[in-house]
Amino acid sequence: MLQQLESDDWILQAEALHYFAKNRVTDGLRATRALLVNEKAGPWIRGRALVTLSALENKLDAPEFKKWLEHTRPELRAAAAEALEVGGGDQATAWLQTLLKDKDNTVRYQAAAALARRSKEAAWSVVDPLTAAGTTGPLRPAARALAWTGTDAALQRLAALMAKTEQLSQCLQGIRDVPSPKLVPVILAARAVLPEGEERLHGLILSDLQRRDQKDLIAGLGKFIEAGGDPNIRTAARIMTLLVPAPELGEPLRKALDKATDTKTIEAGMIALGIPAIEPAKHLEYFTKQLGHADAGVRALAIRCLAHCEGANLFEILKPKMADENVSVVAAALGALLRSPAADAPRGTLVTYLKAPLGSLDAAVRSLANEVLAHGGSSEDYKPALETLGSLLKGKDDVQRESAAKALGALAPQGQVGDLVSMQGYLAKWTIIGTFLNDEKNSGFQEVFEPEKTIDFKVKYQSKYVWAGIQGGVEGLDAKKVEEREIEWSKVEVDQADGRLLMAANLPPPGSHSIGYAVTDVTAEKAREVILNIDGDDGFRVWLNGAVIGEQMAVPDVKTKVTVATLPGVKAQLKQGSNRFLVKSSNITGGWWVRIRVTDAEGNPVEFRAPKP
Repeated sequence: MLQQLESDDWILQAEALHYFAKNRVTDGLRATRALLVNEKAGPWIRGRALVTLSALENKLDAPEFKKWLEHTRPELRAAAAEALEVGGGDQATAWLQTLLKDKDNTVRYQAAAALARRSKEAAWSVVDPLTAAGTTGPLRPAARALAWTGTDAALQRLAALMAKTEQLSQCLQGIRDVPSPKLVPVILAARAVLPEGEERLHGLILSDLQRRDQKDLIAGLGKFIEAGGDPNIRTAARIMTLLVPAPELGEPLRKALDKATDTKTIEAGMIALGIPAIEPAKHLEYFTKQLGHADAGVRALAIRCLAHCEGANLFEILKPKMADENVSVVAAALGALLRSPAADAPRGTLVTYLKAPLGSLDAAVRSLANEVLAHGGSSEDYKPALETLGSLLKGKDDVQRESAAKALGALAPQGQVGDLVSMQGYLAKWTIIGTFLNDEKNSGFQEVFEPEKTIDFKVKYQSKYVWAGIQGGVEGLDAKKVEEREIEWSKVEVDQADGRLLMAANLPPPGSHSIGYAVTDVTAEKAREVILNIDGDDGFRVWLNGAVIGEQMAVPDVKTKVTVATLPGVKAQLKQGSNRFLVKSSNITGGWWVRIRVTDAEGNPVEFRAPKP
């Protein structure tokens, strides 16, 4: 700060002076005095130095100070008047009387402000004519004079000044360090009439209110709410939301909202009442009432507020909103249900409860309804859910198919997920074996293990594996880290509704640095061309009837670290009768799975009957 004060930049100098005065940093005395007497410096910044010096020394030397009172520059005379707000002792009154007769407006008004700070109500006889309607003068000291005077008449006049947008900033600068609790309603009133688009001024008002004593602010907000009227209620609610979520203001605000008619006022009030600190559960009845409001935005907001009401059974309260005419309201209701306890959901009848959103024309609403079904449903809901959503599993809309599959998968009784998988065209029944040794360089993917040479489900193999991470390739491994075991083929059915065959979950550990094989046989009624969509983590090679039809290795995503390989739209020719798919699946670290979906050229899933044993 000393360096800033000694610079030639008046903005930096002003910042340093403010810091020294506010924090009473006496180390800045010498540099401040040097700036004050520097005649090459601008008169305004020299005036700031005079005010700072008087604050740091906490006294005014009469002979020295008199030259600033009589200085030719009005900026320095005005600064002298400002210094007299708290300094000058018994001589201050006489000095101020002289300055009140100054020919310069700013000097006179600043002298009036200083007199008002020292004399409060007694200064009204001086402040009144200076600030009467029709007079013109500098706003900052005028507002300050009125604020320090503090009479009802003075505050009414201050409110009139602050009600004009173009005057508000200067007025706020004038009153920002006046600690009177009477100013809170005045500032709130200025906020109530301020146009919505004036973001800078809204910010200045918030900054001022934030500096005020919280008890004063709460009391002022209470009176403002009690006065009623949409602008007052709306302003108080927004200030509560941003600065003082005081529980004691909740009930007065809710009662005031009963008389509010403006939509923006109701919304601002509900947002405030929905703050956890204001205990939204106490206002549950009011939020519920707003579910019937004509404005969709109010209804949606009421739902979000209800979601903050601890102990409320939203499945019961929001049941009528499942059929709301506005999709945003339905979406808000479904979103709230997703955050509600699943135990509150109607058991066995959730599909009926969600009938409207499950059949909505809006895709987002349908997806949310599926999520609610998965969240709150039980096995008792599975059959009606399958009747309602089953057709989506065979549809061409992948988003809706996957959403429906996720919901049904969450409800399906044990052993029935495979049916959902097959309905979507995924290969569901596999015979798998593993693990064979791999490493960080994925060397095992290029090595030919026994299942690639011949498939005999009765044969067992000796395989190698390691528990720790490997540096380098297979050759040269530390023999102490490599272990051997006997592995054999096992039959598994996909138990993930999205069709993923989880290799690590179905093979002996470890899943890292491993190779596994999966085989499935499908029977085609006739020879036909199909489309295969293949993906897996980390990579795969796929054979159909002994011929390689595709392979892919994932390139790790730098940001997400995801290592999923995808190979969409692979054309393949099935022969009539039995067809065998063989998959070599590779994993280094992390997740390990593979899946294959079979469709026709139009994207319709192909289902296969199980081969004869």
